[in-house]
Amino acid sequence: MELRNYQSELVNGIKQSILNGNKRIMVQSPPRSGKTVVMAHIAKGATDKGNTVLFFSHRKEINEQVINTFKANGVDMNLVTIESVGKISRRLDTLIQPSLILIDEAHHVKAKTYLKIIEHFKDSIILMFTGTPARLDGSGFDDIADDLIVGKSVKWLQENGNIAPFKYYAPSLVDTTRLKKRAGEFTKKSVDDTMKRVIYGDVIRHYEKLAKGKQAIVYTHSVEASESVSNTFNDQGYTSIAISGKTPPEVRERAMQAFRDGELTIMVNCELFTEGIDLPNVDVCIMLRPTQSLSLYLQFAMRALNPRDGKTAIIIDHVGNVDRHGLPNDDREWSLNGVIKKKQKAKLGEPTTRTCDECYATFWSAERICPLCGHENQPTKEEIEIIREIELEERRQEVSSKVETFVTSDQCQTVEELKEFAKQHGYKPGWVYYQQKKNNIWR
Repeated sequence: MELRNYQSELVNGIKQSILNGNKRIMVQSPPRSGKTVVMAHIAKGATDKGNTVLFFSHRKEINEQVINTFKANGVDMNLVTIESVGKISRRLDTLIQPSLILIDEAHHVKAKTYLKIIEHFKDSIILMFTGTPARLDGSGFDDIADDLIVGKSVKWLQENGNIAPFKYYAPSLVDTTRLKKRAGEFTKKSVDDTMKRVIYGDVIRHYEKLAKGKQAIVYTHSVEASESVSNTFNDQGYTSIAISGKTPPEVRERAMQAFRDGELTIMVNCELFTEGIDLPNVDVCIMLRPTQSLSLYLQFAMRALNPRDGKTAIIIDHVGNVDRHGLPNDDREWSLNGVIKKKQKAKLGEPTTRTCDECYATFWSAERICPLCGHENQPTKEEIEIIREIELEERRQEVSSKVETFVTSDQCQTVEELKEFAKQHGYKPGWVYYQQKKNNIWR
């Protein structure tokens, strides 16, 4: 399979990093950008020269997809070992040191099993692929990786037709302000307590309004919720199934194939289809699971972005994830230090993320007019705060200029003017209270 230009650029960046003497390299490239194909290209180059390759991940489905992609790209599988991270960590003493190690979804590499493998094979070149080199606890990867190769942004991939354009809607169905966090993520109990208030009929109502008939993946927070959502869709005449990590593998595979064949319209899941799974015909993503994880959010939101002629994906976010993380195609700066550099606070008149009050479309713009329905929205909370700050500063300057003309404190008629007079003359705070009592000024 021939690499796309941006994938070749990524490979060249990796090669140059290795030539520079780096052995542990983290490679960032967004979800849906074809990281598995890039790994297959690198693995083929290695095995063509007789070098051995070790690949591992934390999910069986990822490993199966990698095996298929490697075979399709002519990788010599006799020189490749592909296993789960758990099995590799238990077999270290029986494995010969590989020339090259490939790790997918490498934002997990700080887990003990990953670290055990990385430390065991000190002399191997290790390439760690991820869409989001960031962890919930805020820690970085500079203690593991020597270098970071950053791929093209989501925005660039969209503008160049490599992933689908999308419309993002954020009709909130529940108040998420009471969610509690532990170790950076929302606690299961607080999510359970919050999400039990969701009326699933409203989920279907928004689906029918925004994406009726299109194939959708629904992300839920629990097995019970998945089943309830799926049953509600089935009751309304849609073909839907709920699957989770507890679903037997053969049932799960039949469901995935039925979805690929178009026999299923709605696939409702818990803890699945977040990483490295190929379901090319997803047109809609529905989020019913709030998360603090940027990695998880991007996996959710970008599940529907596989390109197809004429396709515009629909993302329906019922839990405010866009408020926590921004839009999938926001500009993000990645670093091995673990801190995602955020944009500075927007100024009035600058673009910001907005959700339309009328149609719930979420968009990035300086204008308050919704590009989809034409509704003129109210200022955002941030804009209201900025307006208040501007008004307060204008008022402070007005009072300051007025008080500068006063000859004596007797000219002060408000507490605000007394405080400004005291500030300009270096008086102590108690002076203001004394003058209030003396002149009966309390407003």
